[in-house]
Amino acid sequence: MVYQAVPGAQPDGVLPVRERIAALDVVRGIAVGGILLANSLVFFGVMLMTAERAAALPFPAADRLAELFEHVFVEGKFYSTFSLLFGIGFGVQLTRGGADALVRYRRRLRVLLLIGAVHAFLIWAGDILMLYAILGFTLSWFARRTDADLLRWTVRLLALPTLLYLVAVVVYALVAGGGDTTAAGNAAGDIPPEFMKRFEAIGTGGPVDALIGNLLFLAGRWVNLFVSMRFPKVLGMFVLGLWAVRVGIALRPADHRALLVRWARLGWMIGLPANVIAALAFLKWSYLSPSWGGLVGVAAQAIGFPLLAIGYACTITLMVIDGRRLVAPFAAVGRMALTNYLTHSIVCATLAYGFGFALWWRVGAATAMAIGVGLVAVQIPVSAWWLRRFQFGPMEWVWRRLTYRQPLPMRRMI
Repeated sequence: MVYQAVPGAQPDGVLPVRERIAALDVVRGIAVGGILLANSLVFFGVMLMTAERAAALPFPAADRLAELFEHVFVEGKFYSTFSLLFGIGFGVQLTRGGADALVRYRRRLRVLLLIGAVHAFLIWAGDILMLYAILGFTLSWFARRTDADLLRWTVRLLALPTLLYLVAVVVYALVAGGGDTTAAGNAAGDIPPEFMKRFEAIGTGGPVDALIGNLLFLAGRWVNLFVSMRFPKVLGMFVLGLWAVRVGIALRPADHRALLVRWARLGWMIGLPANVIAALAFLKWSYLSPSWGGLVGVAAQAIGFPLLAIGYACTITLMVIDGRRLVAPFAAVGRMALTNYLTHSIVCATLAYGFGFALWWRVGAATAMAIGVGLVAVQIPVSAWWLRRFQFGPMEWVWRRLTYRQPLPMRRMI
């Protein structure tokens, strides 16, 4: 089995195991904060709230603006960025791990799958770790492809949801007479009343009610992953990340500054307008049932999500290269990304659920996102404080310890 080598990789160009790539840590830290902003609307039940209940909240106008902001600047962009980083992480491990890299990587994915399952079933159903772990097993196949093949596969995977949606639109138009008449609706309107009662109990009941509601949400979550065709979107960014390591961009970003500038401009100039088009399209047409208007939104997302994510990643990387201190504090958050991500779920579940502060369905998008911003603001100094004393975040230590199956000191050596 032949795996494509990374230029400058072992033995001459391999990075020392303890050397970190500062730009990747910063991008990862900002991405995990952006994921929290997107997830905050789900943590507090905003996405499941009826239109009547949402209108009765204290700041409905601010909530509508926050939702529009989330659709244009947040939705899909930060999980795409994190997916890109996941593929980069795989490529970096290949350059550092020697002959055992793939064996260790698969073990690492099995541990991640276990952590994700505990998170999804017992804490919060919106977990992304299981999906990443499952799709991550395919990367060993992509590692045998050429650089050109990786780019072709990236385009194919990112285009696939649009092509499948086009097929769905045509079939729906022929069979059910569907078309542009499908107006956008509230997601809660499509949920059976008995399910809505279970969701309402998340914010009013005890731990058992929260667990039942979470399991129900988990089932719907995985149905949504299939319906929204999330798998090829995530995998396409994985593959692009592997390519970025292959050509040296991820390992030595300062050597590719001109390329990063071009892609940052392209990401913003094309990606941002595409996201605006997508947001406006889905204000008028729903994703389901399939419609020609919905196709406009899906196609715009297929362009806008990855391009703006690339624009974000390149812009942040350039700021790190140029020594901009504004983004530097996010490096500590990025080094503890798994711990911080899981902390989001624990803190927000405590704030939202009935056994805690019961904010479920009591706050709108603006307040939910403000809570997310506040949590990230706390995590920045806490992560820095922790890493001054310890080598790894708590969950990073668990993940690494189970992967390597060897004693692993937590405290920094003085």
